[in-house]
Amino acid sequence: MKTYTSKPNEDLGSIARKFWLPSWKYLYEINKDVIGDNPDLLQPGTKLKIPQWDTTSGDEKIKDKDVDPRSYVNGNMYKYPWVAYSRTLMMNSSDLYKDRNADGEMSSTYTTEKKYSLKDKEGKRIFAEGTIKDAEQLEVLIPDYNEPVLYIDDIMFI
Repeated sequence: MKTYTSKPNEDLGSIARKFWLPSWKYLYEINKDVIGDNPDLLQPGTKLKIPQWDTTSGDEKIKDKDVDPRSYVNGNMYKYPWVAYSRTLMMNSSDLYKDRNADGEMSSTYTTEKKYSLKDKEGKRIFAEGTIKDAEQLEVLIPDYNEPVLYIDDIMFI
């Protein structure tokens, strides 16, 4: 397993993207012992284990059995029709949604649920929709589409 030493101003999300990992959560789970209970408190100089993902299409393994991979899908290459969409939602003083708790302090939980939707660029085709209460990670499966647009309470986020 590879190791990586975190640098100042890096977070698990940026490190996960650097190594083409599907989510920062995988990185956190295998490094919880060195990071601690809060994944947001990653210290510079932390030695992280980086999981190695099998990035092959699987065709090589089928060919090893002397079978033509295309025979499994009538001569067409199979492509999984869904992809993971992941976005970290953060709140700070410049955010459109500034929710405060009873003491007037910023909160990571919205005071009311917000409706989200993922749409095509024209805003006509809806890929996923639901509600969120926390300003955290939004993770859903959507059809394979290049650059979906996120809307929260009908306001577009690019």
